Amino acid sequence: MLMTNFLQKRKSVRDFKNDNVPRDVLENIKLLIQEIDSEDGVGLSLYENGKIVYEGLKGKAGYSGVMIEAPHYISLDIKDNSPLNILTGGYLLEKLNTKIVDLNLDTCWITVDQVDHDTKKSIFGENGVGIDFLIALGYGQKKKFFDPEVSSSRLPVDEIVFQDTLGNPISMETLENYGIFDVFSSARYAPSHMNLQPWRFVLNGSKIDAYMVKSEDDNRSFVDMGVILFYIEEMLKSIGTEKKWTIDLKDAGKHYYIGEISL
Repeated sequence: MLMTNFLQKRKSVRDFKNDNVPRDVLENIKLLIQEIDSEDGVGLSLYENGKIVYEGLKGKAGYSGVMIEAPHYISLDIKDNSPLNILTGGYLLEKLNTKIVDLNLDTCWITVDQVDHDTKKSIFGENGVGIDFLIALGYGQKKKFFDPEVSSSRLPVDEIVFQDTLGNPISMETLENYGIFDVFSSARYAPSHMNLQPWRFVLNGSKIDAYMVKSEDDNRSFVDMGVILFYIEEMLKSIGTEKKWTIDLKDAGKHYYIGEISL
C-alpha cells in the first residue's frame, strides 16, 4: 500500500482481543526491532507478557485514565530526554509501527510520561525510567477507520505548508506543480498528541524546511515531529525522491526549526 493511502486509512485500536500473537510473528517483530533500533540515544523493546504491563499501568496511563489492555507492548526508551533523541524516538517507533501493521496486527500508541519512576521500575526494570511511550499490539476487536468527523477536524494544507517563509501563503497549484500536494494532504492524517498537529513546512526552492510550533508540552510535540518526518520521507519516495531529512534543531521564535529535505 502506498504510504499516502496508509496514512489516510491509518487507525488506532483501543480494544484488543485476548489472543496472543503467534510465536513466529513475535520473533519477526524482534528482528524488526534489531533492524530499526540503531541509535545510541533510543531503545526499543518488546514486552511479551502484556498482563504485567497492563496491571502495572492500570489507572496510571491510557486514555482518560483507562489503560489500553493488549497481549503485548513495545516500549520506547529515550536515554537522556534530549530533543534530538525524542525526535529520533518518534521517527523510529512509528517506522516500527508501520511494519507491525504490515503483519496484519493492530496497534495503539500509549503515553506514559506522567507515570512515576517507581512504577516504571517495577514494570520495566531499573533502567526503565526513560520509557515514556508504548505501542500496544495484538488483534483488535474491530477495525475502525477515521470517520469523516475526525478527518474534518484536521488543519487544511494551506495552514501547515507555506512558501519561502512561515506564514506566507502557498498556492495549491504550486504544490501540484512540485508533485507534493498529495504528500501534504495525506500528512494531515498523521497522529499527534491531542491532534495538535505541531508541524509546519516551508517550500523553499527545491527543498522543504520543517518547523515545530512551540507549546507547553514540547517533548510530546518532538515525538509527533519524528512521526511526521518519517511519513514525509516515505511519501516522497512515491514521487521518486529517495532523500533523508537533515536535522538541525534550533530556536526560531514561536517555532523550532527542525531541518530540511531536498526534493
